[in-house]
Amino acid sequence: MKLSDLVKHISYSSLNTARMDIAYWVARYGHKISDPNNAAMSRGHAVEHGLKYLHNGGEFDDPVEEALKDFNKRTALGVDGESREREAGNIPGYFKNYADLWDGDLPEIESYQKKITLEIPGIDVPLIGFTDFEFEDAIVDIKTTTRMPSAITGMHRWQGAVYQKAAGNRRVEFIYLTPKKAARYVLEDSEKDWNAVCQSALRLQNFLAAFDDLDALTAAVIPNYDSFYWSHPNTRQGGQELFGF
Repeated sequence: MKLSDLVKHISYSSLNTARMDIAYWVARYGHKISDPNNAAMSRGHAVEHGLKYLHNGGEFDDPVEEALKDFNKRTALGVDGESREREAGNIPGYFKNYADLWDGDLPEIESYQKKITLEIPGIDVPLIGFTDFEFEDAIVDIKTTTRMPSAITGMHRWQGAVYQKAAGNRRVEFIYLTPKKAARYVLEDSEKDWNAVCQSALRLQNFLAAFDDLDALTAAVIPNYDSFYWSHPNTRQGGQELFGF
């Protein structure tokens, strides 16, 4: 098998999924089993949407209100009511300290959710990504979380390394937001992280090459249902039906 037999492209997140839980990767990208929408994921998208108005909105735009409207749209169907209510209540807090990171001088966003496409030598599909905010001098990715990290996490360094390849002379930054705190970290020395991305893609492709087809691949991987990837009941049930246990 080749990567192109299963996917049209790869991303830092799909490579990290293969690294963390190859059985889930097979289920998701080979058999199209994936988690339904959830409140935490929708919260992240909604906060980004609202922050866009903080940078580029007009005098009468309310960024928090825009975020809540976006969140409500995304979670209108299929999201647990308790988690929906909890995340909606958290959203205003993510905006409280954001402006302080810019000393109150919020620059205009030049591009939002811009697609990046890169080629990795030896890989038969492109690697893609989507930047959150692009400014004249930086690419900035927004991370909403409930626990503030002390540095850019390893997985996000992979993401940043992908962005850095497309950034030119601009720096790459990550802004982490919790309902109570905000922190800003600049990505530095990302060449090792880019090498990890490339090597992971090559190893995933080499792994797939050992199998004749998807059935043989599926029969060779062992799902770990204790992994957070399988936490949603629908996803776990799909995996159990696919793998037979």
